[in-house]
Order: sequence, then C-alpha cells, then structure tokens
Amino acid sequence: MKHYKLKQYLATSIVVALAGCAMTDDMGGIPTPLPLAVTASSHDGNIPQHTLDEDLKTRWSANGLGESVTYDYGKQVNFNAVKVAFYKGDKRSSKFDIEVSTDGSNWTKVVEQADSSGKGTTLERFDFADVTAQYIKFVGFGNTSNKWNSITEFVGVNCKVDQCAQILEEVLVPVAVESSEHDGNGPERLYDNDTKTRWSANGESWATLDYGKVTTFDAVRATFHKGNERSTKFNIEVSKDGKTWQEVIVDATSSGEVLTYERFEFKKPVQARYIKYVGKGNTKNTWNSVTELAGLNCAVNDCPVEHIITADVITAAKAKAEKAKAIKHVGKVTTLDNWKLTVPATNESFYASSVTGKDAGAYFTLQGTKGDSAAEILPGNCSLDKSSLNTDVKNPYFWADAKGWHFRTPLVGGTTTPNSTYIRSELRELGNKWKPCDESPKVNWGYGGDHILTATLTLDEIPANPLKKDGKTPDAPKVVLGQIHAKDVHAATVKLLWEGADKPVRVILNKSTEKSAFSVKLGKVSDPSKPWSYMIKMTDKGIELAAGGVNKTLTFGKELDNAWKKEKFYFKAGLYPQVYKSSGGAFEATFSKLSILHTERPGDFGTVVPLICDPVVSDCSCVATNPDCQWWTSPLTSPTIPAKPLPGNKPGQNFDLTTWYLSQPFDHDNNGKPDDVQEWHLNQGYEHPEHFFTAADGGLTFKSFIKGVRTSKNTKYVRTELREMLRKGDASIGTQGVNKNNWVFSSSPKADLEAAAAIDGVLEATLKIDHTTTTGELGQVGRFIIGQIHDKDDEPIRLYYRKLPNRDTGTVYFAHENTLEGSDKFFELVGGMTGESDDGIALGEVFSYRIEVVGNTMTVTVMRDGKPDAVQVVDMSKSGYDKGGRYMYFKAGVYNQNNSGAPEDYVQATFYKIKTSHSKYQPK
Repeated sequence: MKHYKLKQYLATSIVVALAGCAMTDDMGGIPTPLPLAVTASSHDGNIPQHTLDEDLKTRWSANGLGESVTYDYGKQVNFNAVKVAFYKGDKRSSKFDIEVSTDGSNWTKVVEQADSSGKGTTLERFDFADVTAQYIKFVGFGNTSNKWNSITEFVGVNCKVDQCAQILEEVLVPVAVESSEHDGNGPERLYDNDTKTRWSANGESWATLDYGKVTTFDAVRATFHKGNERSTKFNIEVSKDGKTWQEVIVDATSSGEVLTYERFEFKKPVQARYIKYVGKGNTKNTWNSVTELAGLNCAVNDCPVEHIITADVITAAKAKAEKAKAIKHVGKVTTLDNWKLTVPATNESFYASSVTGKDAGAYFTLQGTKGDSAAEILPGNCSLDKSSLNTDVKNPYFWADAKGWHFRTPLVGGTTTPNSTYIRSELRELGNKWKPCDESPKVNWGYGGDHILTATLTLDEIPANPLKKDGKTPDAPKVVLGQIHAKDVHAATVKLLWEGADKPVRVILNKSTEKSAFSVKLGKVSDPSKPWSYMIKMTDKGIELAAGGVNKTLTFGKELDNAWKKEKFYFKAGLYPQVYKSSGGAFEATFSKLSILHTERPGDFGTVVPLICDPVVSDCSCVATNPDCQWWTSPLTSPTIPAKPLPGNKPGQNFDLTTWYLSQPFDHDNNGKPDDVQEWHLNQGYEHPEHFFTAADGGLTFKSFIKGVRTSKNTKYVRTELREMLRKGDASIGTQGVNKNNWVFSSSPKADLEAAAAIDGVLEATLKIDHTTTTGELGQVGRFIIGQIHDKDDEPIRLYYRKLPNRDTGTVYFAHENTLEGSDKFFELVGGMTGESDDGIALGEVFSYRIEVVGNTMTVTVMRDGKPDAVQVVDMSKSGYDKGGRYMYFKAGVYNQNNSGAPEDYVQATFYKIKTSHSKYQPK
C-alpha cells in the first residue's frame, strides 16, 4: 500500500471541474449562452480558441502588459461574474482586468487589477455588479513570475440563472490518497484533473481520499476508464477516523455510456474525513480503473444536473462523441509538386497551340506519345509543352485560387485513359520521391505502414441529367472523388463515390487483384455544396474509410485478398465521373484541403538475415533442384552444450534450440506476419545482429523495440521470444493442437495424455536484464515478460520483470489466467506489478527462475545469490487447463509490454541458461 500526498489546489477559491461549468436553468432563468467568437490582441501559437475547448491542457498565451482576449456573445447578455482558469495557476498568481462592452468599441471595467489565487489550476470565480453586454474582455498584466498572460479556460456567467458555487474559505480538496494496490497507475491520479490518467487495480481493491479533517459530504463524482464501453460496479464508504467505516453507497454501477463525470448521491449528508472507493470490477473483467474521483458537498461544490446520467445526457454525450469522430487531416497539406493531372482532352487538342509551326502528328510521335491520348500536365516543366503543374495553371479543367484547387469535368464528350470508359479531371499521386520527368511507376508505394489520403471539398456543380454509359438510360450523378489504384492492375483497390444527396457515400473495392468488385456504404452527404471530408487509409491490417460520419474497416485476409499486399499503389483525387461522357452539364468541385501521409511499416527495420541452408552444417544438395525440400534430419540432433555459454559461438551452439522456434519483431518478407525462424534454422546457427545474438560474455541476448510487427491480431505488443517446439524439426507435425509438438497437464483426459508429446514440465532459466523501457504511459513503462506457459488460448503463467525509470531496482512477479473466468490473478515474487521494491533486482544482476507444473499445481521460484528463494505455489484445479483440448508450450525471451512509448525504446535481456524438461505418459 502506498500513501500519496496531494497538492492543495485552492485555498480561497472554489474548485470547479470543467465538466461542471455547463450552464443550467434549474434556477428558473435562461442559461447564459456560450460566446460565438473569440479574438486576441496577439498570441504565441497558443490561440484564444483554446480557452473555450474544455481542456485545461490547452491555453491562450501572450507576452506583455495589456494583452487581451475578447469574447463576443453575439447579443446582449446579463453577466455578474466570470470564471477563469490560469496556466500554472498553482505556481503563480496572475493579475488582470475584466472589461465589458455593448458595441465592441466602448468599454467599462467591472474587475480591476484582480489577482488569481496562485493555488489552483481549475476555474476560479470573480464577481462584479450586474451588467448587460455583448462583449467581455480579459486584459492581462502578467504574473508573479514574468510578464506572460496564459489562461486555459474562460466562462462568462450570471449567477442568478447559472450554477455558481459559493466562494468559501474552505473547499473539498483531498490532502492525500492511498490504495490497496495498483498496476503502476497509482491512486494519486484520481485527483490530477486529467481524465486521461487513471488508478487501476485488479480484483477487489480500494482507494481512499483523505480530506485532512471531518467535513460534510453528500455525493461523490467519478469518471471511469473506458466508461463509455463498460459499466463499473463499486461501493462508497466513509469514515471519520480511517478505522470505522460506514457504507453510504452499495453496489452502485456507472452508466457504461459516457466518459464524462457521473455523480452518485448519498441518501443524506454525512460527516467524514475519509472517502473510500471499493471496486468490484466491470462488465468486461475484474479490473477497477477510475480516472477521477472526488467527494462533494453540493452546497459548496458545483453539482451540475448533467452529472446525473439520464437518457438525455447519454444522447448528448453520444452526439459529442460523434462530433469528435469528425475526419481530421493528418500529415502535410500536399502541393501540386506531388501530382500529375489528367484532363478530358486529347494531347493534340490541348497542346496543339504550343507546337505552332510544327506538324502536330509528327511532334507527338517524336515525344513518344499519341496525339489522341488524354492529356497530362506534370510538375517540374515535364509536360509535353515543357509547362509545369502549379497554382498558375488555368484551363477549363483545373485552376487554383485562395479557395482551393478547382476541378471541372464537362460532360460533352472528351478523351479518357486506356482501360477506362469514363473521362476525368483527376490528379494522380507522384509522391515526394518523384524526380522531375521521371516515370510515374517509380514512385508508387508498397504495402506496409500507414498511407492516408484526406480531402475536404465542395461539389459546386452537378449535371442535371446524367446518363448511364449506354447514353440513353437516366442515372444518378455518380462521381469518384478519391482512389487507391494499383500499378499494372486494371482493378482499382478503392474508389470513393458520391452518388446523390439521398444516397450514402459508397466505396467500391476489389476483393482481389482481379476484377472482383463489391461495395460498402458510408454516411450521407446531403448538401455537398457545403464543405465535407473523406478519408481513405491503407494500413498493415487493411483499408479504413470514412465519410458522412461513418467509418468502415476492411481487413486483408477477410474482405480483401492478401494478394493486394504484393502490389504497388498510388492515390488519386479529383473528378472521375461514372456517367456517360456526353450527358451534358458538368461536375465541378473545389478541394479546399488535400492531405497525404505515408509512414513506413513499423516492422521495417533491422538487418535482413536470410534463412538459407548452410552446406557446412547440413547436406543442402536437394536445394539446387527443389528449394522447398527438407534438407535437415528429423528429429534434429541436439548439440553438445558447453558447461557455460562461450563467446563467439552461435546461439544454437551454446543452447539446445532444436525444440524452439523464434518470433522476431519485423516482417521483411511482406506476408503480414513476423519473420519466424524455425527450429532447423536455429539449430544451424541462425542469429540476428540486433535482436537475437551471442553477447560478448557468451550469453544469448534478446532485444525488442516498442516498434515492430505483432504476432497476431489479438496481440498489442512486440516480442523477440522463443516458442517451445517438441517436434524437433518434424515439419509433418503441426504447431497447434494436442499433438506431438505440445504437452498437457497430467490431470488432463486420457485421450490427451496419449496424444501429446509429453506431460507436465519444467522451464529453468538464468538471465540478467540489460534494459527496460523508460518512456510511455505509467502503467506500461519498464515492464516486459521473460517467461511464459501458453496454452491454446490463455496463459497459465506470464512472468514479468519491471523497473521504473526512477528506481535503482526492479521487480519480478507473475500473472495466472483463469481460463474459466477470463480473469488474471497476480502473484508477487520479488516485489509486484508496481515495479517498486526495497529488495529488487537491478539491471545487470544475474538471477534464475524455475517454472514447474505437476498436474494442477504450478510452482514458480526466483533464485538469487545470497538471498532466500522467492516461491509461489498456485492451485490450478479450478482454472480449466485440465480440460480436453488444452495444450501447452513454454516461451522464453523478451515480450515487450509497452506500446505507448517512443518507437526506438526497447527491452533487452541476456540468458545464460534456457532448459526444459518433461515427463512421458505411462499408461497404467
């Protein structure tokens, strides 16, 4: 149990959380509106709009005396106070005036040379006489540290109709907090005014707020981690002395619908110093994760009605969440240097005037193109007439101005590209690596990483009577506005279409590289003349699409064939009508913003080490005629292992790796999976210079970055880890199932005992920890797995090492998963999951562990020189691993448990012993 001191946020001003600032009319009047606009005299990049975004982490900042922010409410409003939150408001006091105006020209001071408390970062209220105004101005005069003016939030209020907390000498602010346990997300995070941090603990556990003295409480307010995905169950207890406790809320449940504050009221006010939250898990698992917690006295603290979660509150929260899902541009706004443009005119008609005096037909033949082909305009003076695609270009099909890039496709005939029925005024991506006048295919991008096209546009003209390609049948006004196209493949991977105000945006995809089209529907864009956006994204997993407030994901290996992973691609954007080219009228669009982001696959790093047959070690003669032949003897012959690992040896010479394969954190063969190394290559001496190699002292070093390829869709983290393979090179035996590759508990059914390669088992390892992660979320930093037993789906044991950046030593503990309950139970060996121990294991300190399973009993031991063994025995009889079909295998290495830190951060351990042993089933 850890005791934490908290800052005293405010001493003389009311603490008001942002979620408590919403205006209400529960006092019988019309609530004060929010301002319609905000401007500032200047700023340093921290813009004045940040003071209205309900986020205490953003701010307006300007340097100098008299710098100001002005709020325009759009009409005359009654005010008698303002609430202001100050940047670094708990470390310094800020001086300011408040002025009001009815016309924005003539101003009256209502607060003069006021000082903030200097003791809090949340909203403070400043009262003045009743006024009527359209404008409120905050005028800053620096702070006690410097001349900067920085405020994080601002609210104008009328306390006759709005909810305004009393300003009291004492407010409800805890002075300390403690908890029964935590996973590194400590209890001090319950009161840090940040809903992105949390206290987390597994199983029945508690956290207590100490308010320093007995006072009155009538409610608690809380926010919950993943509070819109699951409902959390808990009790609230109170105490005057921290010894005798009274339950005031029993079996309460959060809504499971919102991430905002939820208030839970007591039946009557109570006198207490301590408030204890007793967690009972949630609807998904047994974890308790609370992001903020506070005791309330609603006579003192703001208690907005929207903190009582009703159907209306949920509806409003969902609407806000939908708004938050609005498409955001990522990456850099692209320039015309990255595109070439195709227009619906022939080369001869488009460029003829530029070749005056020459025979047009001979000219185009000389340039290696056809005069009747669709004309292209390229950047870098690479067009046929040596012109360049840039913002100076103006023709009937494309022009640029302050509003954006304009595309127009007249439906009066026109020329199209090979293999296409329809005409277009459309950009084709060239990319940042394109060199002037280079061939387009040289700059296409391949599968892997993230590739994102985001566009904001308006449709300014739509043909009145579009026709199908037969030129007779009426059709919807279909137009493709964005694509992913593949090189040398007739079928586009993605085509995003708008097809009318009454229809959803539709995306046509091809399941395979052949013509195998299907479509998905996104949201409607009923008024395309107003700005709207779409997003097309390819990731390692598949295609993500968004438009009209709807997102869809298509997965490689499911909706999309894995064959796409071998292709090269490029984006297209503009107007590509899917109607008869002589329908009459035209499509016209303005793209006000077009962004592209390309990031390499996270797994594309490190040295490529080819897997080949080494003729020095094996007879490779069959490989010359059949590369897929089995050139190794099976079962593999175990090597003679030296008494201690020797420098200069290959890993397979120092350790018996004939019963292991290696998972690596990269995917150089582009098959969407980590580059695994099977037992026959390990036995031959495979090593990787960065991730799996013999150290200078002979040990076997495993290294795993935060970046990298995961082993499965259910895995969040990256590993360099051995997986036990009892088949010893017999490739005819599968890796999964109760078979001769895996082992089972001796308490398993007889059929499994007979089918498995072995029963029960022991894994013994000696190692030292070289490095742990030092960046990332507090709950993840410094932790990784150094040994496991894995079964069909779950883990009887995950053995962890964890060291925090501010600690000299780390801890070793393990989790046992109950497969029947789907829950984890954690056991301490040398300290626990917090990473804090007074007798921990330092980096570079050699230690050993032993995992032994006999029937349903698992014994886990950590051994250190000069220290008593740390032992935990687990009864697994009610965990479900002795049921039919459950098969086991050991794992050893480094399995990073951090995906929030810097990509280059890593974990590393060096092993000096990795040994397994098993029993054979003996029928009675």
